[in-house]
Amino acid sequence: MKKLLLLAVVMMVAAAFVVSCGPRGLGGQVKGESFKTEGWLNDDTFRVTSTGAPKAGLTNKIQRRGTAKEAAIMMAQKTIIEKFKGARLEGAAGAADYASTGIAVMKEFGGVVRGGSVIKETYDEDDNCEVVYEVIARGLKKKVEGGVQ
Repeated sequence: MKKLLLLAVVMMVAAAFVVSCGPRGLGGQVKGESFKTEGWLNDDTFRVTSTGAPKAGLTNKIQRRGTAKEAAIMMAQKTIIEKFKGARLEGAAGAADYASTGIAVMKEFGGVVRGGSVIKETYDEDDNCEVVYEVIARGLKKKVEGGVQ
């Protein structure tokens, strides 16, 4: 009986934790719609999902959402560059200087990444923003995974 009571208490605490700490309006899913939010869609298209928070001290909802979206986009761009750099380092066996490889990747793919677009954006009640960001370039996957050429 004590074990059953203990199990019930543990389950209630776990359920309360999930409800109170779970996602609050973010998640990139729109009712009745689903799509790939991370990774390669094809050889030319890469997507990533990222979040951003509004700038502290702002009270205007439009400004809060604007700054949150900007933060989410910047984080998405940074994430894509890091993923591309990691793929390039794997392809460049024996790369001696990781820093210069990172700079080369930024120079090579920076314009493509900054020229990406927001496919989906969602906001929660605190005006935090989640974006699905997509970059498209002909032969992008081959360039990224091809290593140093």
